[in-house]
Amino acid sequence: MRPLSFKARLTLWHLLAVVVVLTITALAADWALSRAVLDQVIDGAVLALAEAEAAALTTTPQSAIRVHEVPPGTAAPSFARLDKFVQVVDLDGRVIARGLTLGTARLPAPPSLLARLRDRETVFETVHDFEEPIRMVSLPVDVGGERYAVQVAMSLDDAYAVLGSARRLFGAMAIGILLGVGLIGMILTRRALRPIDRIVARAREIGESGVGERLPRPAQQDEIGRLVDTLNDMLARIEGSFEVQRRFTADAAHELQSPLSRLRMELEVTLRRRRDTAEYEETLRSCLGKVERLAILTRELLTLARLDAEQGRPVPAHVVTLGPLLEGAVRRLTPEADKRRVTIALHPSPSVRCAEGLADLVFTNVLDNAVKFSPPGGRVVVDAAAEGAEVVVAVSDTGPGIPADELPRVFERFYRGRTARANEPKGFGLGLAISEAVVKQHGGAMSVESAPGSGATFRVRFPAGA
Repeated sequence: MRPLSFKARLTLWHLLAVVVVLTITALAADWALSRAVLDQVIDGAVLALAEAEAAALTTTPQSAIRVHEVPPGTAAPSFARLDKFVQVVDLDGRVIARGLTLGTARLPAPPSLLARLRDRETVFETVHDFEEPIRMVSLPVDVGGERYAVQVAMSLDDAYAVLGSARRLFGAMAIGILLGVGLIGMILTRRALRPIDRIVARAREIGESGVGERLPRPAQQDEIGRLVDTLNDMLARIEGSFEVQRRFTADAAHELQSPLSRLRMELEVTLRRRRDTAEYEETLRSCLGKVERLAILTRELLTLARLDAEQGRPVPAHVVTLGPLLEGAVRRLTPEADKRRVTIALHPSPSVRCAEGLADLVFTNVLDNAVKFSPPGGRVVVDAAAEGAEVVVAVSDTGPGIPADELPRVFERFYRGRTARANEPKGFGLGLAISEAVVKQHGGAMSVESAPGSGATFRVRFPAGA
């Protein structure tokens, strides 16, 4: 069976909520009306008549016990008595007097009721086994030293008729409200979701080849407008990622193709005629150098691929002390620095702890970069300082610096500036990109400051380990 659309589900849930609210409201209104009719109107009326009858009995205790149908004097009979049944009984259940409206019938006085009357309790009850359903009150009263009970009852037919009419009215109003709310809900849902339908239709038209396109922005800055802005921002990020991947693929293919082409050409030239052993050895050494360069490039590409695949995942890192790790990185770069006559100065680092992977790869790459671009007799300085919950490691060199137009692209993959291509033609431009990816994976950030002729300072920020 085809699943319901979101629009249909929203309408059904809305109707269900309205049905629940109307049902609870109708039940509460019916209960309140029933209590008002039965407790306040009927119970108040029968109790008032019972108290009036009891007062009339106690006023003339020497007279015979009777129901005061007609008041003394020339007053007309009370209309309050015409729709009620009045009866006086003793506490043994014998009828002493009854009103004319009862005729030959008698109000029930079971033993359980008499027992409660002996305890001087006023009893209200609904009697269904009388000639018609009645609401009755039994009121104990003392007359001339004897104890009696005044019973006054009233028919419930009129009350039930009123309640029945009210229930039918509640039902008709609920059905009308449900139909009206349902129709209005369907119209509002359709109008509210119409912009989303247009957004979905437009989003389906945007494919991989058209990631530069954007969704049409509505005129009002409401929830739909914010959704469109968010989706357009996401499309911009996707477009940027596609562009980076395309450029990365092209650069990687170029970097791989150049040494492979030179390797193939060198082998083809060597095999065109017979050569002596020395020439073969020279060719093989040259080919081995190119193969090693390809192996280094392949490892760096694999490292980048692994970092991209693990992006956003928590990195389980072994936390160690920062100082010895920086000393180890400096120690590994010292032979290369001595060869270039560059001095590396490591200032005392704070006693903090960090992820071991940061020093193994990032600091080595940054230090190697600083040593390569420092002139003979230059100096590389490594400073480490704690700033709140972060640690900042700054690596400064005395090289030619980085031009201002190249600074934003320093951490791009395969990007090599003019100075880098002139001083280190064998590089790939992946070291800083890999370092930045590792630092971001550990929750940190990298930045660079430089001016032409004044060297460069690379700063690595990362959270201090626990």
